[in-house]
Amino acid sequence: MKKLIFPLIAIVAILFAGCSTKFNIAAPYKNITVIYAYLDMNDTAHYIRIQKAFLDQSKSALNMSQTPDSSFYANLNVKIKRLDFTDTTLIDTINLNRVDLNLEGYPKQPGVFFNSPNYAYKFTNKLDQRYIYRIVVTNLTTGQVDSAEAPIIDDRIGGNFACNYFASDTGKIDFSSTLPNKYFSFFCVYTPVANFSFENLTSPTVVAQAIIRFNWVDSDYTNQAMTSHYCDFDAGYLPLDISTSTIQIFYKIYNTSLYSALSSGMGPNPEHIIRLLGKCNLYVYLGTQDFLTYQNNTLTQGVGLTGNEIEPVYTNIKGKDALGLFTSRGMQTGIMTVGKETLDSLILSPLMARNNIRGRAQ
Repeated sequence: MKKLIFPLIAIVAILFAGCSTKFNIAAPYKNITVIYAYLDMNDTAHYIRIQKAFLDQSKSALNMSQTPDSSFYANLNVKIKRLDFTDTTLIDTINLNRVDLNLEGYPKQPGVFFNSPNYAYKFTNKLDQRYIYRIVVTNLTTGQVDSAEAPIIDDRIGGNFACNYFASDTGKIDFSSTLPNKYFSFFCVYTPVANFSFENLTSPTVVAQAIIRFNWVDSDYTNQAMTSHYCDFDAGYLPLDISTSTIQIFYKIYNTSLYSALSSGMGPNPEHIIRLLGKCNLYVYLGTQDFLTYQNNTLTQGVGLTGNEIEPVYTNIKGKDALGLFTSRGMQTGIMTVGKETLDSLILSPLMARNNIRGRAQ
């Protein structure tokens, strides 16, 4: 699921993410290393994006963006060192191989940037929540070494992350009116591994994000054509209290907010179409302190077209002229049915009048 937690941060945004000093994009050319990864225990392969910024006073950035040599280093040594977080003892070292993401099944979106090759560094070892993962990137041409560290969030089924709606497919979104006191809630818990310690924290996760994906079918009653659609309701980021041994994640979503978002996401009903609502997907993501700090700094300072200046926001990469975010995330997902009373309410609600929901998809 690419859209969400946590969202894939565009390389352009990371180019403007740093720690404490500004840089001049009109300065003479120099290499700025960009390292980006989210490690996830549920992944069977882990990819780390390592590129260089193409900043040159004498050349067109548009032309450079179409040249692979402007964005990739030719001679890097990339390793993952696993450390015991109780005393930072080195457990072992994993060597990463450079691969073309196009050949791995992750093609780059078309645009002004070159599409091939599309390199990343890959390893397939299973992640272990008992260790800290340190990436070490050595430029064998210049000798420059960059590094970063990340804890691992346990999001395995039956592991340390559990939600009451994920035990079966019987969970329901259930409320039956648009009165302000009606709401839908769900509850999750995360239990850090014993003796966890990383940067003075007692848990690898400090923030959650919840997404409800509404699925529906547009049914054309003139020709019986059926077209599937979906829209996502973002329940927002939830800072977590990590002072207890079991971390509680509790979301309370009022139906007026949910109905308004669903109406906007579905859009007006096309001619000759009735809407049939399907089951919903619930996604709950967990993120680290590094992600939360990056997110908060981005929201506070502003980047991109609305930012007031090109200024570093946050990076956890250690090294000269190195930027990016190397961290981990967790995610679990479950399926929920919209309860009968809630379905009836959606059909009759004035908030949903323009959407023409008429029943449930099979």
